[in-house]
Amino acid sequence: MPAPADIVPTARPVPWRLWIRVHLLERTLRRLPRGPGVLDLGCGWGFYFRINPAAIGIDGDPAAVGALRAEGRDARLGDLRERLPFEDGAFGHVVAHDVLEHFAPADLERIAGEVHRVLRPGGRFVVLVPNRAGYDLGLREGAGHVTFVGAPEVEALARGRFALEASYPEPLPRWLGSRFVHNKEVFVLRREG
Repeated sequence: MPAPADIVPTARPVPWRLWIRVHLLERTLRRLPRGPGVLDLGCGWGFYFRINPAAIGIDGDPAAVGALRAEGRDARLGDLRERLPFEDGAFGHVVAHDVLEHFAPADLERIAGEVHRVLRPGGRFVVLVPNRAGYDLGLREGAGHVTFVGAPEVEALARGRFALEASYPEPLPRWLGSRFVHNKEVFVLRREG
């Protein structure tokens, strides 16, 4: 399956920065269960696979997916704006790490609907998005940021689909992290219905 023409290629991670993110910054993702019951939505070059090698990933960048498959990872090529190639209720967790900000609001609605479909009842949708400083840096660097995703946008996507279980900044508190471009806003949503 070829990548859609409007997919921005995912930047390859710098190894030492990747190590710092995996081991020091991403506490939320390290607390998730390990195994194939976790879908990494927009897996890119496999950041989350460094935490959970048995996860299943999907991304629209053929180079990134090819590299992950060559490493033996279960990565699938697909357009996140389309129906996901998974059964209803296939996953206990879906992770979207630095993904949602790359899509237009109408696309986010479709993505949220598909995440709801592939999650089991009570399953968790774990969303990590850049804070405003990180989002703006991505705009300056041409990283493909399209929509700033904050609490109001996540609440709108959750309506009728998910209950908000938690919302917090990571790794630094909001008052300090607002100046740090790698601080994230984390939203943990539980599938309803």
